[in-house]
Amino acid sequence: MTESSDAGGSSASKIGTLRLASDIEINDFIDLSGKPCRVVDFYTKGGLCHFGAINMLTGNMVRSIVPPSTQFVIPDVSRDLYQLTGISYKDDTVTLLHRSGAYTRDDIFLPRNRNLRTMMVDGFNNGNSVVVGIVTSLGQDAVYAVDVYQAGTAITFDPNDDLLNQSKTNDSSNVVLVRNVGF
Repeated sequence: MTESSDAGGSSASKIGTLRLASDIEINDFIDLSGKPCRVVDFYTKGGLCHFGAINMLTGNMVRSIVPPSTQFVIPDVSRDLYQLTGISYKDDTVTLLHRSGAYTRDDIFLPRNRNLRTMMVDGFNNGNSVVVGIVTSLGQDAVYAVDVYQAGTAITFDPNDDLLNQSKTNDSSNVVLVRNVGF
């Protein structure tokens, strides 16, 4: 945790809250070495807390063993939906249209996850509509989910829709060809 000069506060307080390692639970978000992670395994043994977490930006498993008195930053995490409108193969960036249609982004890279990357590229190259879920935490962004809709299908964004909800049903107007969640 780095200190800032404004009123003696820390930069961590601007991005989340602090919590003791002994108070962390499965599915909580924590900051491990500056990377936002979701805890998927937690147990105590020999007076130490053992964490297994998934890095939300890369999908890689991260393990950590710390004393129960260790303080973790609990980062703020947000997710949003965008429609893929372009791919630059020169620098592996994508152009995304926000679900509101109000703005575009071109600062997101194709994901490292091979399945998500293939779905985005193949769906876009085949003329299908591709909806991308972006996760943002600790000032970093990454693709976490992809839906590929049949070409010519009108896509409507439900504000309560989350690509992580695998049990949702689709009506005949939104035919999902492929769905994949990276982690």
